[in-house]
Amino acid sequence: AVVAASLLCGCGTTLQARKAMPSGFLKDYSQLKPGAEGQALLVYVNPRTDFRRYDKILMDPVRVYAGKRSPIAKIPREDLRSMVNYLEATVREQLKADYTFVDEPGPGVMRLQIAITDVKGSVVALDVMSSLTPPGIALSALKQVSTGSPSATGSVGGECQAVDSLSNVRLFAAVDARVGQKYTGKFDKFNKWRAAQGAFDYWAGQLQQWLRERREQSAR
Repeated sequence: AVVAASLLCGCGTTLQARKAMPSGFLKDYSQLKPGAEGQALLVYVNPRTDFRRYDKILMDPVRVYAGKRSPIAKIPREDLRSMVNYLEATVREQLKADYTFVDEPGPGVMRLQIAITDVKGSVVALDVMSSLTPPGIALSALKQVSTGSPSATGSVGGECQAVDSLSNVRLFAAVDARVGQKYTGKFDKFNKWRAAQGAFDYWAGQLQQWLRERREQSAR
């Protein structure tokens, strides 16, 4: 039964972690509250924001922001650079249909700031073994039930906020963390950073959908 359940849970490439620790990137976390189902783990939305006013985005370069003791410090710079570039490109690709990206502050310009705050790669050998052998599958499923994360699959944390580019008033902010699914339906077991890539795809898509919904709500 445990094996069957673990196989049936293989929709999507990542799932939300149970908690996320603020990194300090956003500086002020006092406004953020636990998100509802389908939202980031911690969320803030300025109730006074009319999202219809914003049709342009000034996007700061995606940052890697973590303390000295973070595992990120041990990740090769080339790998981190690839992750940063991938996340920024994915966000731009998702939002370009609704927004014009600009290089300077101005009226109707939302300034978007994003950071990768935690990354753990999958332990490829253990991930493969715990996906193929019955004892490994069972133990991985039990670990997911108890901790929220399957065995050896990797994880990633991120924070973002948007402010008005002229007044610097915060429009929204979010803190989230995701862990890799054991079974993704893709041939990606040997990609150490597959959880990060899956999370970046998910976050970019969610941001696009959320902003569209906010603009529609503001129009009512």
